[in-house]
Amino acid sequence: MSDSYYNELWLITRNDLDKLMQLDRKLQQEPTTRKREEGLERLLPIYLRYRNLVKRLIVCHDQMVQSQKRELIKRVLDCTVGRMLEYKQEIVNMNYNDYQWPDDFMYQLKYTPDDVEASVSATGKDIVQLRKERIQQLIEDAYKPEIIESEELDTEVDADEQSTESQESSRKLRRRRVKEETSETAQPAILQETPEMIAAREAEEAARQAMHDAMLLVQCHERARMGRRTGAEVQRMYNYNKKIERGEIVPKKLHRDVYINAAKTIQRAWRRYKARKKTKERIAIKEELLGMTIPSWKSNEILDKDRENFQKKLMLMPTSVDQVVKATEEDRTRLYKIRGPGLVEDIIDEIREWFIVWYNEVGHFDVYPVAELGGSVLIATGQTLTPQEFLAQKAAKGKETAAAKAKPAKKKKTPWMPETMAFSLLDEANQDFLKYWSFRDDSKDQKEEVYHDLIKDKICYELQLEMRQIADELMRLELKTLNRALKKDYAADKRELDIPKEKKQKKKKGGKKKKKKGPLDDISTEDMFKELVRASIITNYPETSINDWIGDLSYQNYEAAREFRDYKHRMGEIKQVVMEYCILPLSTREIHELAPLIRSVCICGFPRHGKSFLVNAICSEIGAVLFNMTPNILVDKYTGKKNERKLFDMIGRIAREYAPSVIFIDNGEKPWLKKVPPQERYYKPKRFARYYPKLVKSIKRGDQMLFLTTSSEPYKATRPFVRIHDKFIMIPLTDYNTLYMFYKDLLMKYHGIDRNIDVSCLARMSVGIPLEFISNAIENVLNLRRRITLRFKPLMVHEIIDEVLKYQPPTAKVMSQFTKFENRTPLTRKRNRLLAAEKAERLRLQAQQKASK
Repeated sequence: MSDSYYNELWLITRNDLDKLMQLDRKLQQEPTTRKREEGLERLLPIYLRYRNLVKRLIVCHDQMVQSQKRELIKRVLDCTVGRMLEYKQEIVNMNYNDYQWPDDFMYQLKYTPDDVEASVSATGKDIVQLRKERIQQLIEDAYKPEIIESEELDTEVDADEQSTESQESSRKLRRRRVKEETSETAQPAILQETPEMIAAREAEEAARQAMHDAMLLVQCHERARMGRRTGAEVQRMYNYNKKIERGEIVPKKLHRDVYINAAKTIQRAWRRYKARKKTKERIAIKEELLGMTIPSWKSNEILDKDRENFQKKLMLMPTSVDQVVKATEEDRTRLYKIRGPGLVEDIIDEIREWFIVWYNEVGHFDVYPVAELGGSVLIATGQTLTPQEFLAQKAAKGKETAAAKAKPAKKKKTPWMPETMAFSLLDEANQDFLKYWSFRDDSKDQKEEVYHDLIKDKICYELQLEMRQIADELMRLELKTLNRALKKDYAADKRELDIPKEKKQKKKKGGKKKKKKGPLDDISTEDMFKELVRASIITNYPETSINDWIGDLSYQNYEAAREFRDYKHRMGEIKQVVMEYCILPLSTREIHELAPLIRSVCICGFPRHGKSFLVNAICSEIGAVLFNMTPNILVDKYTGKKNERKLFDMIGRIAREYAPSVIFIDNGEKPWLKKVPPQERYYKPKRFARYYPKLVKSIKRGDQMLFLTTSSEPYKATRPFVRIHDKFIMIPLTDYNTLYMFYKDLLMKYHGIDRNIDVSCLARMSVGIPLEFISNAIENVLNLRRRITLRFKPLMVHEIIDEVLKYQPPTAKVMSQFTKFENRTPLTRKRNRLLAAEKAERLRLQAQQKASK
């Protein structure tokens, strides 16, 4: 797609944002009521609109190259995501459910599920790529010092041995040996191999040689077989011809018509076969074009070209930033030289005029504004009291206090959605667009030039603030001198002077305490990072995309809720919840400061249901640093109270320095087990349990940290396990829709499989079986030997079912324990209470209706 398309998309999105903000302002003015349904009817449509805007803004931000425009889109995107997550929190607080099915509003807004599904983080892909490269480089650098130290020790040992031998040898031999040693030790560390590298290289060479020998053996046997077959055929023909010569065999002579009829029969059968095959191929092509069948192979030419174009854009983004930075530095040096000195004089004249106005009207001077509140900026913007307002306030001070005591304060009604920092910043970014960008026609701008007027305005604003600080210091001294002289004049005339007193800021109790020097103050963050890498706490993770999560949505839950039937979420809803609770809040520091704070999340599910996949996807989408605190990894590491505290101090410092960060525990219930099993006692899973609550509480807005755990047996944990987590994401069992999609995608990759195979039967029989097990089962069934025979022996459904049904599902007891734990989570308990109250009210109304009849 061209750049003009994304410019147009950005303008359309911004117009929709303007309309949405007007609806949001109206909602802020409407007071709340006790009717929960009324609140959901007002909040859900705006929430869906925000989700649609976030999806489009992410596309615009990723595809835009011009850095100044991209910076504005980033501001709008961060505020929009923050506001969307605030709406999400309000909706969850109303119906106590993390999952919503607003099909009626989707129909009204003409949205499809794809229109409101944000499947990419709000971080720019260029920033994520830089983060991953930086973390990878730090991890690689962590192992280099160990290799160098081991090589130095080896060289020292060799030098000691050679020194003992050199005492018995002559000087010439000693010189030769020294030269040989220096030539060997002068080799760089990269060329010297460790024992592990040597073993790996030898194993690779052995495997390559074994493959080569196997290929030669197969070729030898195949050539021998073909030779024997050819020899047998030649021998047979030779014997046949000899027998004809001897008269032992008399060849039967057929009439020419017999040959002609035989040829016609063969041709007719062949032409019928070719016609059927051609018709079948034509029907298959037509069905493929209509989307009725899934082809075994698709051309990725368009997708590859799109990726190539996007990579070119990623290469252009740093150059655009460098151009803006260079232009900014040039304009700053020029403007500071030209306008700096004169600007200070203008500000001083402006403040002196303010002094004169106050002296002429009141007879004294006003208090100079505090520097923390803005200083003389308040004077220039008219945010200080005028002399008339000061006199009127002084005269009516006593009356106002009496009236305030007489009149009780009115209670303000809370709106459905209050105005927050996210909305005010979003409004400010929108106003900046109207002020600086609305008049520009950049739809045909292919060069992506730098806008110098924006740079100049920004530098002038910064210059004015700096010059005002200098002018404020000078004018505060001048004001003190004027007040001192004025007091002398009033004292000479024997008059009282009532000068407004400057408001002093309250000092914190106890004053500033000197911080004690900690054990980590002398250690750099980079050294601590390397230490945790060597301890296998900071680890790499496979590159995973959240878009690869397989799952279909629950299309019947809207009707089920209206008919008061039991319903639950499915695999498809997990992706959106993970995006809103884990990925989007950690995308940027600005979003983490604006969005509702979520410190800890637990992903619960049965084994092999995709928990590790989601953890890798969360880290991959935002380029996070992964701290693996699983008890198996921490065995015999950082023992003792001092070392334990040191470990958590290091984690907190590194996680904030290299944000975003994810502190992960696999099998997260183990630190809070009621009773540790004998086979787990060696790992001491409860050793760090007391430190985790402090770590979670220390996470503040802007830290971009997340405490993430996965659990297959959460019902075995104690109450603190539930208290430490803000959110629980429960992965459900596989459903029919998800399995149907999965089987279709998995089986249609094989060319020899019938396109009309009964996938529905397979999905029905596999409900509740994890996708990973099904994938392994199909690989076992469709091995190389079976794929060769697909051409003449089609795949039958029972072959897959026999392999899939080898799965041992969780017992009924485990399922009930899992359900009980889900009902113990805070949100589900509130939800159950709400449903029970609604059911009681519904039964009461039904009883009244029956009684009235």
